[in-house]
Amino acid sequence: MQILLMCVFVFPGEKGDRGLIGPQGLMGDKGDMGTSGVPGINGKKGDQGEQGVCECKDGMGGAEGRPGEKGAKGDKGDIGGQGLQGRTGPKGNQGIIGLIGPPGPCSPAIQSAFTALINQSFPTSNWPIAFPIVITNQQGHFNPLTGIYTAPVNGTYVFSYNLAVAFRMLKVGLFRNLYPVVRTTEGNDQATTSQTIVLHLTMGDQVWLQVKNSETNGLHTDIESSTDGLFKAHI
Repeated sequence: MQILLMCVFVFPGEKGDRGLIGPQGLMGDKGDMGTSGVPGINGKKGDQGEQGVCECKDGMGGAEGRPGEKGAKGDKGDIGGQGLQGRTGPKGNQGIIGLIGPPGPCSPAIQSAFTALINQSFPTSNWPIAFPIVITNQQGHFNPLTGIYTAPVNGTYVFSYNLAVAFRMLKVGLFRNLYPVVRTTEGNDQATTSQTIVLHLTMGDQVWLQVKNSETNGLHTDIESSTDGLFKAHI
């Protein structure tokens, strides 16, 4: 048996040129999520910048933009304070007549009547005439010393007077609460005059007779005409 022994010596050659880039490999599998980093520290507030210089000029007004879309309904606001009272509005139309109510309880009838005479001719003018001679005044609503009748209740009253005139003309008025309601003038000497009037009075209203002035104060009475100057009323 023969054994062949060979030795080969290899010497390194020169470095060859760089080869071409090979094609991109397939995408690898997704790696695991890393841990969260530590939050950073807030930075310092920067210094305020310099105010800018406006070099704009007055331009023409642009075209009006289109209305934006309706926004979502907002939350209900707080209740506001009470406003100032408004001015009184105009008077409304008259309403329809309501139904007649049930009859009320009966109240006792109020009576008021008097008849009185004067006892002195030519009484004080521009002042209530006194009628001191009382024929009837049962309820006491007439004051003969002042000549003033005071209405006891709200109601409709009838007043009448019969006056004799002598020596001068007469101008007399029936007054209610300082205002004349009816006036009577008689210009003839030795005459009589009378008047009847219906008044609606409120409780407390006052009624009296009053001569205008001394030149027209012909109110007269004497023994032969004791009823002259009669003043009477009833409700």
